[in-house]
Amino acid sequence: MTSLLASLLKPLLTLLAAWFGGKAAGRQAAKIEELQSYAETSKRIDNVGPTDAAAAAEWLRNRAKH
Repeated sequence: MTSLLASLLKPLLTLLAAWFGGKAAGRQAAKIEELQSYAETSKRIDNVGPTDAAAAAEWLRNRAKH
């Protein structure tokens, strides 16, 4: 009886392990993508040259209207 139960549960446990492993891999891939996006944004911010303070203030006012 125990061997029958074990033989029935083995494929189910294998599928569950694969499913949970896939979910973990998906979460990890999403986190990596998020961090890469953050790094790209940070690089773009760093590459912005010096700006005129008046132009920056105008940009902020226009941005606040949206």
